[in-house]
Amino acid sequence: MKDVSVMIDDFKFNFRVCALIENRGRYLLERSDAVDFLNMPGGRVHAGESTLNAIKRELIEELGLKDVTPKLIKVSEQFFVFDNKKYHELNFVYYVKLSDEHNLSQTDNIKNLDNQDEVMVWIDKTTLHNYKILPEFIYTIKDDENISHLIFDKINS
Repeated sequence: MKDVSVMIDDFKFNFRVCALIENRGRYLLERSDAVDFLNMPGGRVHAGESTLNAIKRELIEELGLKDVTPKLIKVSEQFFVFDNKKYHELNFVYYVKLSDEHNLSQTDNIKNLDNQDEVMVWIDKTTLHNYKILPEFIYTIKDDENISHLIFDKINS
């Protein structure tokens, strides 16, 4: 299946999912040497794939997580420039509560099974502001809130 990621005029459009994975007041975030920020694990939705199936697939591919129940908490639209290219991203954010018994909750510097150049690290929610994290709405997100729609426009505003 092909990712929903296409060039339209001078914009790259991405249809994405990501997971806010929480355990004991910590979030599991992805770090890569290729960029100067952390982000939530996830990826692009495939053509013909629901966002729920996409996040389940991404969690298996990246972390080997199979027995989780993702809950949709955010839909965000983001307009930004990265590497001199304009992006329009539609992102469905799912919350995943990881039990203390899960082996990932006991481990740090977890290798991304899908990309060996990336590693997952646990960051305490109270120290998020000490890190550069994208998308930036993670600083104010609450895992228990109702679904909301966010728009972040760093190009047209």
